[in-house]
Amino acid sequence: MKRCRLNQPDANVYRRGYPACPTSAILIHWNDETMVRRHAIASLLVTGAWTKGVAWAKGVDRFFDGAHGASVLVDRKTRRLIAAHAPELASGSAAPPGSTLKPLVLNALLERGQLRAGDSFPCPHDLRLEGRSFDCSHPPLPAPLTVRTAIAYSCNCFVAHYAPRFRDGELARVMERWGLVSRTNWFGEREGAGRVWNASPELQALGEDGVLVTPASLAMAYCRLASRAAPAVLAGMADAVSFGTAQRAQVTGLKVAGKTGSVRTPAGVYLAWFAGFTDGAVVTVMLQARSGGADAAPIAGRILEAHWKGQL
Repeated sequence: MKRCRLNQPDANVYRRGYPACPTSAILIHWNDETMVRRHAIASLLVTGAWTKGVAWAKGVDRFFDGAHGASVLVDRKTRRLIAAHAPELASGSAAPPGSTLKPLVLNALLERGQLRAGDSFPCPHDLRLEGRSFDCSHPPLPAPLTVRTAIAYSCNCFVAHYAPRFRDGELARVMERWGLVSRTNWFGEREGAGRVWNASPELQALGEDGVLVTPASLAMAYCRLASRAAPAVLAGMADAVSFGTAQRAQVTGLKVAGKTGSVRTPAGVYLAWFAGFTDGAVVTVMLQARSGGADAAPIAGRILEAHWKGQL
């Protein structure tokens, strides 16, 4: 059950386009009105001749069941690409990541000593940033939130409260160090890259402005997160799957930690995200859909279960 509506702006859609990303790869221009319709994205999901016979171009397509999107599955230890769905989209699109950025942001604050795991903040529920509503919709909680519970319930207010602790431009550099703007080399010369630029720290920390990622670059960032996540961050991501916003990624008998994201692009396209990992694999899923928890998380769970059972 989805408990929290993630980063859903109100009717005042943010109309400013994102800075161009200088790459020769195939990029989806999410601020292009022609991309609003589903068939426009669907036209990009053909795997193409260049994937035929490639070892990683194997059977995750069946988990999408007609949904339009992309996925990347990576070995957690070796960082080897295991499988990909819609590789052009997975490697060559760049889109705002929404709340999947929150664990990376909070982990960076913890590493820098700018936030402690036990620091608490009572969620006021209401949040407006630059004229847009980012109100939290998690249930009222009996105690102030900490890093762990903020991740589990995807509290926008908590993250926005602590984001200004980054110095000017520091958060953009943090994202670069996570690898969000780097090519992974999983897809050869056709691969694109993400983009970061200075923006409001609150909006940037929520994955709404100042950052575009590909499913591939987000997967690489989560590989790095899996190897160095602070205990509170790791526990929060596990809680998100156990009882928080990512419950539909649960796999019976398998420990899954993850984070959902839901975002509306400048053109009005809704994107649903899931990023997470098990002891053996890291997965990212991006869909043209409204809910990371309801739409992307179940697909991620099925992919992780198939890998766990040796089917991928």
